[in-house]
Amino acid sequence: MWITFYPSIYEIVDDPSLDAIISWSKSNHIFIVWDPEALQREVLPNYTMQFGRDYSRFLSQIKHYGFKRIRGSAQWEFGHKYFVRGQPELLDDMLIDVETERMAKFSAKLRAKEAAAKAKAEAEHRLQRLLII
Repeated sequence: MWITFYPSIYEIVDDPSLDAIISWSKSNHIFIVWDPEALQREVLPNYTMQFGRDYSRFLSQIKHYGFKRIRGSAQWEFGHKYFVRGQPELLDDMLIDVETERMAKFSAKLRAKEAAAKAKAEAEHRLQRLLII
């Protein structure tokens, strides 16, 4: 899925015919959704495999694939350090960055789960020793 996700979102944002709906910011490092309803109605049906059919699913996918919402704006703005206008070659770096972060979070959860299991086993062992005495 990620193979088509990044190029698809880049294609949508980079399409000047969609600028009233979704476009690059002036900085060229952020994209802005100007009209969520039009995005859902006119754009997303062409990309259902990547984003689903509704705006809430689109937002979920954006977050899942590493975009951060830019707070403090009246508009829906999203960015990632490797999502840059005129530099689609950075999409590979974006994928690597996002997957590395996801793997690090997974590893941390796994270590925490293992530590909790070890602590539980130790507590049960100590409790058994108390019951024997």
